[in-house]
Amino acid sequence: MNKKGFLALAGVWAALCGVVIGISRYAGSVTDILERMPFATGQQNSCLGWDEAAGTLLVGTYNNELIAFAPDGTRRWSAQARGPFRQLVVRPDSRTLYAGNEDNNLYVLHLDTGELLLTINTERRIFNIDVTQDEGEILISAGTGTSRQNILLYSAGGEQKSNFSYNIRMKGALYASDDGGIFLADNQGELIRIDRQGRETNRVSLQYELVDLARIEGNRLLTLDKAGVYYVLDEDLNILRRGSPVESFAVTGRAVGSDAGGNYIVVGTEERFLYLFDGDNRQIYTTRLDNSITNFMPVGESIYLTGLGDFVFRFSSTDLALVGILHGLKPVLGVLGAVFGLLGVVFLLLGIGRTRRGILRAGKLLNQHKTAYILLIPTFTLLIAFNYSSVFIALTRAFTNWSWDRNTWGTMSFVGLDNFRLMISEGYFLTGIKNMFIIMAAGIIKTMTIPLLTAWLIVSMKFNTQKTLFRLLFVLPMVVPGVVGALMWKQIYDPTIGLLNQLLGRLGLENLQQVWLGDERWALAAILFVGFPFVGVLPFLVFYGGLVDIDAGILESARIDGANRVKIFFRIQLPILSAQVKVLLILSFIGSTQDFSGIYLLTGGGPGTSTYVPGLELYFNTTQFGRFGYACALGLVLFVFTMIGTLLNMKIKTNSD
Repeated sequence: MNKKGFLALAGVWAALCGVVIGISRYAGSVTDILERMPFATGQQNSCLGWDEAAGTLLVGTYNNELIAFAPDGTRRWSAQARGPFRQLVVRPDSRTLYAGNEDNNLYVLHLDTGELLLTINTERRIFNIDVTQDEGEILISAGTGTSRQNILLYSAGGEQKSNFSYNIRMKGALYASDDGGIFLADNQGELIRIDRQGRETNRVSLQYELVDLARIEGNRLLTLDKAGVYYVLDEDLNILRRGSPVESFAVTGRAVGSDAGGNYIVVGTEERFLYLFDGDNRQIYTTRLDNSITNFMPVGESIYLTGLGDFVFRFSSTDLALVGILHGLKPVLGVLGAVFGLLGVVFLLLGIGRTRRGILRAGKLLNQHKTAYILLIPTFTLLIAFNYSSVFIALTRAFTNWSWDRNTWGTMSFVGLDNFRLMISEGYFLTGIKNMFIIMAAGIIKTMTIPLLTAWLIVSMKFNTQKTLFRLLFVLPMVVPGVVGALMWKQIYDPTIGLLNQLLGRLGLENLQQVWLGDERWALAAILFVGFPFVGVLPFLVFYGGLVDIDAGILESARIDGANRVKIFFRIQLPILSAQVKVLLILSFIGSTQDFSGIYLLTGGGPGTSTYVPGLELYFNTTQFGRFGYACALGLVLFVFTMIGTLLNMKIKTNSD
């Protein structure tokens, strides 16, 4: 095939790659599936109810108001209480609404008019309510504190029938589908079934504290734990399915719900994230709202939700199905895009004369040594998957506004050098750079002095037994984890019971006692002093090995010529150790650039920014602020520093050879 043919094929594959990328971006941009409903309370909402017969949406608020909305968003009626509404139970056949309130009262109202039919005062703060299908009995979960809870059963007329006391906090209470039992979710991670007389009949222990409990049609239960893991169980408490959000950070579960059939599961977290899972427990949709979600409600195949703000959103069944289809297509589109793009590049290179000749020569070499390259494929695959893929992501997304709120290609946008300008304008990075160089200079001094002196003194000892003993004593601290060492120094610096201030007090130097880690004047100096007497194990071993490796004949010749130990050290031993010195300089440089764990454990970068370093800025933006694009930019800058160190290291090896 001639040059034009290769270029034509390159154009075809590039066009196909563009089409696939366009479809993939569309699949990632389908984020507007949350439909805002026209129900404005002007308050913080807490719970929802639905009257299907009249099309009325009921919203309970944290501002002590219960509002009934017509389908067009107009108010039909409202009712006031003395506390936030916690849960609503609608019984359309009898046109009755049951509303649990934190003012200790359960209110029974008429669905059409809001007329108060009955008030049940439990004399306890109400958390959850439920009603039997025949409305002959009312279940109330209430308590007077955080660790003591009561399960109360009332007749339809408001007379108390039973009171079951527990020394744990209940996070959910529901009647069984046949009203023959009661399910309780507690803060110890247990889902318990009791009968109507309060006797336990079944129990299952889940992993973490439970935070919510809901019912799914078909005699199934849905619960959520504090780690964001949801469970679907049957009424015998057998786990039917489970899932959890896939994130690079820990989430705190708050509310869980599903559509009426239980195919789609939705999870809301304290961090204001909303996750949607399909029937295969795949996380097909993620978004972040302005407020935390407090309640989900199934209405047919749709899901309504509200939370700590003036909003009611809805997932429609059509959008749920579309998101599921697009989510399934995204991996396929990614593979096709990569294959089409690679083919386009290959044919483009084949269309260029010199490049084509180089590719043909490379192909012949690959064919000659194909067995070796085939055996290396697993190694290269693992390197690309676990090493270079993350580097590629950081390099590409350092120029985007990637964040918690913009976590798909459809919501991210290219921002150019804005992240790098932000490093300068915010000032934290510049402050961190200054502190980093101070720590780097101190680290180099500590590495090049005390470990070298210690190694030289031990090598100079006459008896091998002494050398072995002291070498062991200086290497032994290696078994102590770095975290333990940092926490030990934190105790040493404690202003009240710390060893340093106690020692100064015993010496009569009370005027020198300080809040070492809490004073901007002393915090950085205290960080630099950590590790005293600074006999680092790695540099000590490197210097010791270098000194031991020096030919004894050279040293003996110097002694015969009249050189003393000091002259031998500076004129013979130290020049021979130049390769070790250069390597340790590079390692100190790289370590000072990247490490922040000790500062995080001791001061967290404070007080103020007195001990702040760039590595800590990267960590905070990744784990706490959710500014992932900015964190990638920070990582890219630190990568440049590290690359400089690597190149210097390569240069050192060349000179050494």
